[in-house]
Amino acid sequence: MPFFGFIPSESLLGTIETAHSKKNSSEPLYPLRDKTALLINDEIIDATILGPVRLFPASDKRDTAEKLAGYVKSTVAVLLKQLLGKASNDVVQQSIEFSERSLFTDASGAKRVGESLDHSLVVNLKSAYSDIKAGNDINKPAFAELYKQFAEATVRHFMNDFNKTLDLGMIKRKAADIGSAAVIKAIHIAIDKIFPNLTKEELGALAEAHDVLFHH
Repeated sequence: MPFFGFIPSESLLGTIETAHSKKNSSEPLYPLRDKTALLINDEIIDATILGPVRLFPASDKRDTAEKLAGYVKSTVAVLLKQLLGKASNDVVQQSIEFSERSLFTDASGAKRVGESLDHSLVVNLKSAYSDIKAGNDINKPAFAELYKQFAEATVRHFMNDFNKTLDLGMIKRKAADIGSAAVIKAIHIAIDKIFPNLTKEELGALAEAHDVLFHH
């Protein structure tokens, strides 16, 4: 099964594993769920946006990407704090099962947090990284399109699918949908601004940071 996955911090992996081991206990589990959700938000953005961008030379593209990372982190954190909070263990168990489904083991045996992806998306991304590393030119608009697909799949998984485990009322559900739509829009705008002008050096940094995140 093709997937995207980043190596979680010890804190995040420990929280997911603790929640799993306590899934059927009577102590309140919502604090573990809340901590997991907030950590995933931070770490996924560090892995996907800030990781490669830190390797970019200073430029407006770097500024755009850093602003995007800040925007997504804060938007999602504010939304999560509205949506999360006290909940019965019956409800929280759905979120714990979601976290378990978001945990993958790569070929080297390392645990990764991520999501299943469409096979052709992973194959096309890996092929682009291989071309970039070989010094070949790539079709930048097509490459940008792959990133939009990846961003949408990731927001759908970690926002929309996760939010379905929270047993939200209608108003909070609407807020969650508006939040995820705003994040997708911001990512699309940033991709359209950044990708057409990426230099070979910047494409190389992107390939270096991201190739290890996709598995099939």
